Amino acid sequence: MRHRFTTLAACALALAAAGAATACGNSDSDTGPTTPKEVDGPTVVVGNGTARAVALEQGTTVTAIGIQLTDGALTGLPAALPATEWQLNLPAGITASQWDHMALDWNPQGHPPPMVYTVPHFDFHFYMITPAEQMAIGGGPDTTTVPSQYVPRDYASQVESVPMMGVHWADTLAAEYHGQPFDHTFIYGFHQGQMIFLEPMVTQAFLQSGSDFTGAVKQPAAFQRSGLYPASYSVQHDATAHTVTIWLDDLTQH
Repeated sequence: MRHRFTTLAACALALAAAGAATACGNSDSDTGPTTPKEVDGPTVVVGNGTARAVALEQGTTVTAIGIQLTDGALTGLPAALPATEWQLNLPAGITASQWDHMALDWNPQGHPPPMVYTVPHFDFHFYMITPAEQMAIGGGPDTTTVPSQYVPRDYASQVESVPMMGVHWADTLAAEYHGQPFDHTFIYGFHQGQMIFLEPMVTQAFLQSGSDFTGAVKQPAAFQRSGLYPASYSVQHDATAHTVTIWLDDLTQH
């Protein structure tokens, strides 16, 4: 024990002399924050490639969730209607608060509104309900009132419920509603007044361009359920791995 105390005393003196610039010992806490670790879910075949759900963990905290496509998944896709959907499970062992599963939707001819989203694109749905609940959603008008504090600023309902999805709420100030071509945008989804999904939409052309993007997610004043919600979203290419990932970033507890 004498040697242990002598070592600690020497360490304390060294710290004082160096202005506490270095620490004695090999504790991981001395090396600063750990690098986020990507955790991957099971793959599904999409086009000429694959897709999967992914998450970033900082220690035991999930900081981002995403949908990752290989480059091949952007080709060999159906050219005719109907749209195609692939269900994606979260990585095993990941608990990401209210997030249940993801769905990747390919729209070869886009979808309404006309002349806005009628170009080939992917819908990246992040659901807060189970697949069974998602599949039970019917189509038709859904005019259920959503209290204003739960609606992000500038967002408006598209009124029609899309079967097995819900009602899409779009940003009325988004560039595609003001004379600019649609390349990427962010959607909130509701069903009978309850927020059930968040959804980046990105065109096939933008994903194939190799361009990256990061944008803020407009926030409502309050959320109907507590959980982890993104402050931003992004499109990130990895030229080495030949993948592109669409992320819900900066997950923050609300």
